[in-house]
Amino acid sequence: MRQTAGRHDGARCLKVFVSQKRPSRALDAPAPAFLTLPASDIRIPIDVEALPPLLPRGGVLPSGAPGADLNAVKADRQGAPWGSYGYLMRHRFDGRTYLVGSGHVLAGGPEPQVGDRLMISDGTGNGRPAARLVAWTTPVPSEAGYPNTVDAALAEIVRPEAAARLTGRLPTGVSGDIRSGMHLHLTGAASGRQRTMVVCERATLAVDADVPGLGRRRVGFRDQALCRAVTRPGDSGGSLLNDRGRAVGLHGWGNRDGADEGRSDISVFTPIAPVLDTFAKHHDLDLLTDMDVITMPLDRPPVDDLDDAIDLVARTLYGEARREPAETRFAIAEVVYNRAIKRSPRFGLSVEAVCRQPDQFSCWNPGDPNRGRTLSISLKDPEIADCVTIARDLVAGRVGGLTLGADHFHHRRVSPYYSREHAPCAQIGNYVFFNDIP
Repeated sequence: MRQTAGRHDGARCLKVFVSQKRPSRALDAPAPAFLTLPASDIRIPIDVEALPPLLPRGGVLPSGAPGADLNAVKADRQGAPWGSYGYLMRHRFDGRTYLVGSGHVLAGGPEPQVGDRLMISDGTGNGRPAARLVAWTTPVPSEAGYPNTVDAALAEIVRPEAAARLTGRLPTGVSGDIRSGMHLHLTGAASGRQRTMVVCERATLAVDADVPGLGRRRVGFRDQALCRAVTRPGDSGGSLLNDRGRAVGLHGWGNRDGADEGRSDISVFTPIAPVLDTFAKHHDLDLLTDMDVITMPLDRPPVDDLDDAIDLVARTLYGEARREPAETRFAIAEVVYNRAIKRSPRFGLSVEAVCRQPDQFSCWNPGDPNRGRTLSISLKDPEIADCVTIARDLVAGRVGGLTLGADHFHHRRVSPYYSREHAPCAQIGNYVFFNDIP
């Protein structure tokens, strides 16, 4: 929207941002007042606005080390900047929870690696481990042109308290509606909640950024949005929600700590759709909203021997559900976890004991046709590879909430005595699951 004397006058325009406005007489080719579309009489107003250079909003908070109650996150490396929580996403099948934040914060530095530790604020200078880096977008440097659209990173949360930081700030959904003049709320930011207003719906811009392996370079971005607010160092990665609480964008850059010399205070955010699309399909993730329940185990299950536990769980999943969809194996792994975590003599006092308990998992029963293959297959066989991965996650306490706490299950074509008069809490593949059998 066009500004006149510092206020919007209701007219839409093409806006050109410059580092400094100068009188027309001092310019060889000043911006015209209107752009006339070819072969038409339509004239689009052009508005010129000055703003300071845009900078990444990662950094040390003004108060130094962020407090334990702030939504601050950083990479576990010397000199890494603090940033803000963005959004939470959950794996569609295994229930693991992920944090989506700013790429120049979570994957900043010369050589980011998959598995890098990420820290959340705890009132100390370095924080405590909370997540591990999974994926990120690498900016493409460009002396001219604007090839980039997203600066974001994805990290798997490994400590439940990290996810709990955002449970009161989850969006109600996703919106692609971004209009000049609409109000937004910056949430999940280290400096606190702020209200802002969109001033440009789609912008092309360039920032100076650290590119892994190349150092400080010019990086051009297209399809960004600009809002009227000054964010503080440490706010990169904050989430932007509209008045209905729907996710609109991911905050990335801003001016210095205030406008000066008559220049505007502007912040930049990436619309949420391309951010989610960057990770959702490849990693089977969905955005967590306030209607979802975050279900992350708070404890690791008891094991007697780690290698033996992984071996037994992998073979159990293979024997029970090797011809089933992947989510069925995740669900059966939850049953093993839920039984082991009870530490009950009835189910078994460890993961291994749960798998070995007589007459509980049919693939281990004498005479079962699957028993021979279950015992003989090598864990290096590609056919069992995903079962091994699930088993490793289970013994680490990383299971999801597919079955709502089920500790019993059976094939849908049978009707064992123990499930009669009980309603299943989930049906996944060809199996039904129960969480209310005494």
